[in-house]
Amino acid sequence: MAVMPVERGKIREYAVATANERAEYLDDPKAPIPPTFLATVVFWETLGDVFDLPEAVAAWADAGVERDVRNLLSLEQEYVFHGELPRAGDVLTTSLRFDGVEEKHGRSGRMLLVRFAVEFRGDDDVLRAECRYTSAYLNTPGKAS
Repeated sequence: MAVMPVERGKIREYAVATANERAEYLDDPKAPIPPTFLATVVFWETLGDVFDLPEAVAAWADAGVERDVRNLLSLEQEYVFHGELPRAGDVLTTSLRFDGVEEKHGRSGRMLLVRFAVEFRGDDDVLRAECRYTSAYLNTPGKAS
């Protein structure tokens, strides 16, 4: 868990860096975040810690795979907002959630799809947003199907 302050200057910097220079991001003292701003969570939260959660440890053991985040390939990020976008001045608290492992087989071998998320809650502990991740282990050794 981490505390992620939403700062106006950082919203502005992010908007400029991502060529999203809408006036509301640059000039509004209570600017809403650009939708992909939540990707900056990596400066507050160590995403790899999700794989140390008990349910993740059990999933790796069931799949017969050694937990090693260096073998992960990032496939997808999805942002889901619950209500109004977070704004400058808000303080979000993050938490990691492991959503599971799915096994697939193809011509190149076994692949494990790994799903996890970061939840963002406001001061009132209400869920404001989620960043959902899908990653993969490719050609993983382990249990035969």
